[in-house]
Amino acid sequence: MSTFRWDVEASAGPAREALIGRGAQLLVRVRLFNGPGVTDDHGRPSSEPDVYSDLRSEEARRLALELLAAAEHAEHQTRAAGTNEDDQ
Repeated sequence: MSTFRWDVEASAGPAREALIGRGAQLLVRVRLFNGPGVTDDHGRPSSEPDVYSDLRSEEARRLALELLAAAEHAEHQTRAAGTNEDDQ
């Protein structure tokens, strides 16, 4: 079974990855979660646990670029369909 979360945030650390002979590099922590007001299928506040992923800096940058491209595409498709989130 898969579920999704409505919110995402990212921060530097606290996780680190050891580097051979060079100490450790700080990882980027991505948190997917349901913020206030999100309900389950029965109208109760969502009880889904937060989901975390720690990424290397280069992977976090790649994900950020892919998210920006997907957001631009979604906005373009929304405009092309003649709908606007503000109208809903």
